[in-house]
Amino acid sequence: MQDVLPSILRRLEIEPPVFHCREIRAFGSRLELLIRLGVLREMPPAGSACCPDCQFGPQRRVEYVADSKTGAKHGYIHCPQCGIVEVAVGGLRRWRVEPAGFLAGAFSGAGVRGPATEVIPGRLWQVGKATWAGRRREVYFARCYHCDDRNSLVAEMARRPKAIVFTPTEAAARRWAGAAENLVIALESALSLDDGEIRFDVEYVEGRLVDAGLAGPARRQRPKRKRAERAAKIEALEEELIAHLRAARDHAYATRDHTGTPELLPRPSQKQLACRAGLTEADVSRCLKDPAAQVLRLYWQTALDLDQIMRWKAPASSRRRS
Repeated sequence: MQDVLPSILRRLEIEPPVFHCREIRAFGSRLELLIRLGVLREMPPAGSACCPDCQFGPQRRVEYVADSKTGAKHGYIHCPQCGIVEVAVGGLRRWRVEPAGFLAGAFSGAGVRGPATEVIPGRLWQVGKATWAGRRREVYFARCYHCDDRNSLVAEMARRPKAIVFTPTEAAARRWAGAAENLVIALESALSLDDGEIRFDVEYVEGRLVDAGLAGPARRQRPKRKRAERAAKIEALEEELIAHLRAARDHAYATRDHTGTPELLPRPSQKQLACRAGLTEADVSRCLKDPAAQVLRLYWQTALDLDQIMRWKAPASSRRRS
């Protein structure tokens, strides 16, 4: 099952933040979870659609007619080429990302005292206040910085230069570069969906605060120790992936020699990788998202590419011989 959280975060950068039926199928059972968490809400069916027979021209208005016997609704459009055509009502279903529900779930385990208050409708929320890295801070969430009202967002945050601004994605955070004095952090790197709830990585956020020189004196060293622990975990995972890549390379050549066709050795899941490294599955997820883990992410992606695996050479610094 795909990780649906990145899809939710990317959609929050679109107005309106709506998923259609064909997109939502990939969510699988996670759809019910997101509805229960208040992140998604089903909307009325779409009011327009393309002709299902010829896909001719733009979308046309859907007229809904109730069956006189069963009461079930049927949808019809008038296609200039095909005439009156019935469209599947189920394919017109839509779900909207609810920012208020999303924020409640995203910051529930972050020590943020709310509730969230909408400052600029649909764009900016004051989530609350939190004590991170030894200081109490205001926490804000901003979306759709690329839209026409970006100046309103920047002007509002200019009044609160010490507040922390969270955006949905790293791409959105980069758009803020130089526009405001605030530290801007992407939730894409701080959130994960585990065990039926959205988890907030306070350790990662405190590390960003320390790196930016914004830690309070009482806890200035603690996040640094945590960053050192994270670096050690990243190194351990790199070594495990090096071992896997070595084994995958040997497997590919052995199967090619035996059958004439090389085979890909399946990449271990995050859970399996965690067991091999003596870590938790949440550790693996956080390490893969860490900005300092470029090499780890490279190994992780390489493990899916048979051609790269067959050309791969273990780094000279690895503990195990190649």
